[in-house]
Amino acid sequence: MTTNRDTTHEGVQVRADVREAALRSLGRPGRGYWILIAALSAVVVLGLVAWIIQLRRGLGSAGYNDEAFWGIYIADVVTFVGVSYGGAVVSAILRLTGADWRAPLTRLAEGTAVVTVIVGGGFIIPHLGRPERIWELVTRPNLSSPIFWDFIAVCTYAVGSIVFFALPLVPDTAIALITDRMRVGRRARLYNALSRGWVGSPRQRRVLHGALRVVSIMIIPLAVSVHSVLAWAFALVSRPWWHESIWAPYFVVAALYSGVALVILVVAGFRRGYHLEAFIHERHFVRLGYILAVFSMTYLYLTFADILPGAYVGEPGTSAVFHELLVGHFALWFWLFVVCGGIVPLLLIALPWTRTVPGLVVAASFVAPSMWLKRMLMVVDPSTYDRVDGTFGTFHFSWIAISMTLAGVAAVPLLIMLLFRIFPLLSIDEMEEITGATQPAPRVELDVPATSHPRRPTVRVGAVILILLGGGVLGVASARPAQADTVTSPPALSVSAKLTGDTVELAATVVASDGSPGGNMSVSFYVVTTEFGPQGQDVPIGTVVTDASGAAHLSYRPTLSGADTFVASVNPAGSKVVTAKTTVHVTQAVSAYTPAPTKPFSTVGKNVVLALLLIVAAIWIALAAQVGRVRRACRRASPSAPSTPAA
Repeated sequence: MTTNRDTTHEGVQVRADVREAALRSLGRPGRGYWILIAALSAVVVLGLVAWIIQLRRGLGSAGYNDEAFWGIYIADVVTFVGVSYGGAVVSAILRLTGADWRAPLTRLAEGTAVVTVIVGGGFIIPHLGRPERIWELVTRPNLSSPIFWDFIAVCTYAVGSIVFFALPLVPDTAIALITDRMRVGRRARLYNALSRGWVGSPRQRRVLHGALRVVSIMIIPLAVSVHSVLAWAFALVSRPWWHESIWAPYFVVAALYSGVALVILVVAGFRRGYHLEAFIHERHFVRLGYILAVFSMTYLYLTFADILPGAYVGEPGTSAVFHELLVGHFALWFWLFVVCGGIVPLLLIALPWTRTVPGLVVAASFVAPSMWLKRMLMVVDPSTYDRVDGTFGTFHFSWIAISMTLAGVAAVPLLIMLLFRIFPLLSIDEMEEITGATQPAPRVELDVPATSHPRRPTVRVGAVILILLGGGVLGVASARPAQADTVTSPPALSVSAKLTGDTVELAATVVASDGSPGGNMSVSFYVVTTEFGPQGQDVPIGTVVTDASGAAHLSYRPTLSGADTFVASVNPAGSKVVTAKTTVHVTQAVSAYTPAPTKPFSTVGKNVVLALLLIVAAIWIALAAQVGRVRRACRRASPSAPSTPAA
């Protein structure tokens, strides 16, 4: 029989254990800590040196060129800002749903969110090329640009993440001051400022919990808006694959997927480094693994849902980009992502014998770099495509770009380690409120007869999924598009040009192989220009379907005087492309520039901008109000009450 005294003693001991574990990072670190800090700092310093060299030499030193205007830095922005969502959003959802098992993880997850959003936002600066002008985003904003709204969204989300991280520190810093003031040391002044007036009264707890609920509700749409605007920023550029309507939710799921993977890695590292096994159990990793599996399957689905419609329609630019992605120059990297970033983590989570802490850490270790690789493919593949001639350029990795990316990777654990040299590792107050959920407990096994095999259905289901997935991949790879009946020989094509004033009248005639007029055939007309290179390039100027006599006519107003060469081409089904050329001397050219017409929704757009600015202002005011609520609750505490949490 357990007496009240025994229960009280046990509760006191559990609280003491929680407080001691939470404050371990504030003590004197060992030699390994300083070695790791030195190594990470060296990588960050190398990245800063590389950036200084880039400032002197320009973005060309980072691999950017006329054929690849976007590259590694924009992929870094998307990746690092994205991983911050895993900590903040998952913590917010678990807090709102009342999941008690979240308590040992929230501080580490929310601290990771704060650090990664700062690192990710910082990568916007080297991407700009002219960082000294970044202040013009505020002083001379382009309110119609998603870049400006992305800046606003990232800043607002960063402030929300900081508030979300800071509010639970109010009771924890008060507890730390009375638990081990010697270990707190010089942090005491900061802790006093954060916890001033906190006594742990019921009213203060109600106010704090209410403020955290409000911030939790706000942080979720904030995170969604940031990555949605990032996706829409790609739509500014006329490149195939960057205008897909699915990209906003696609980016959000990618951010959550990679973010949960990073949380697993961070929690595993601090659990091992500070010996938190008594509080962060294997069940915490298994539940995070289940969340990771959900996002993995969702992201794989969205990946092929994004590609299949565009590949089926077969527009030239989109088809070329997807061809390079699936079976061309980028195919090896894309299928490496599918295997390492999707299938392997799912297997490690699905199989019972790998659903362990090491297995889940390995799964997360596959996901994090694979998601960066996928972002690189989404950026580089379309950005190197030339819409004029349908060819692909190249993006070259340089040591400068690689050094700066590695510096960002190193900055994340470095800043997290330094952050928790200042603040407690665990959320002490939350864990003490749900002490029963944080006590080390033996693993509960079901009493199953020896003849049964409860794990076999899981293995069978996993095997069926793999077989179906493998069959689908093989089917996509081996499928051939439907083709019309083949033509035994190509038709004959001729083209002529006649100058009439400032207009060139082009006429093409198609004759079938049997001598009959080639009616109902699409003839594409091009003008050869040297504007993009001395070798000359064919610029499409129109496509016309031949009439019953096999003739196609097109009027073109040249923009440059001199000798112009025109090309006509026809591509019958089942036959090779047939081309013909003609040259005409242009004496009168017309400028191609025409003023843009007034946008039909320009007035509505101004009102939308005003509404968005008011929404952003309301969010900032609401965040400040939650901080103010907690501070007022602390100030209203009885002056005679001790400035320490109630026992």
